[in-house]
Amino acid sequence: MKGNRAALALVMAIVLLAAAWLFFKRSNSAPPVQLIPLFDSAEKRPADGTFEVIDAELNGETRRAIYTRPDSRIIYHTRIPDDAWMKVAVGMKPESWTEEGDGVLFRFGVSDGRNFEDLFTQHVSPFANPGDRRWIQVWVDLSAYAGEEVQLIFNTNTGPPGKEGDARADYALWGDPEIIVR
Repeated sequence: MKGNRAALALVMAIVLLAAAWLFFKRSNSAPPVQLIPLFDSAEKRPADGTFEVIDAELNGETRRAIYTRPDSRIIYHTRIPDDAWMKVAVGMKPESWTEEGDGVLFRFGVSDGRNFEDLFTQHVSPFANPGDRRWIQVWVDLSAYAGEEVQLIFNTNTGPPGKEGDARADYALWGDPEIIVR
């Protein structure tokens, strides 16, 4: 009986130590880097394109978002912290849900100035697919770039991959983009 109590006490002590370690490890992590406040300093292509920060409501959920038209690019220059992830939601304005079109291809990647790596690709077409009439949450692991100065590149393209796109009703939204340290 005494052996069982000792084993239980040891297990409880280990669990408490592990919980304390996780708590303090997380509390020391860097705060998120929210990209919306840095939007004015981001590079935008084409320069005369549509780029606007708005509050966008999709299916009852409102987020601060960057609204852009297709075939556009937003580039942030930043240093990637250790254990970093890109957290962003993609979606399309409600007007695109009922206007004919073939959707938007969202792409996110990283460039070190020499090479570009596509890390996320998602075709969203709320006119054809009612399941796309919402925010689609995306997490992208950036830990391979820890400590590096890179370009975070948000691209939108017309239509599905590999097909000539139709720009009608392509009202793309990048919701609450931020770098999270886990």
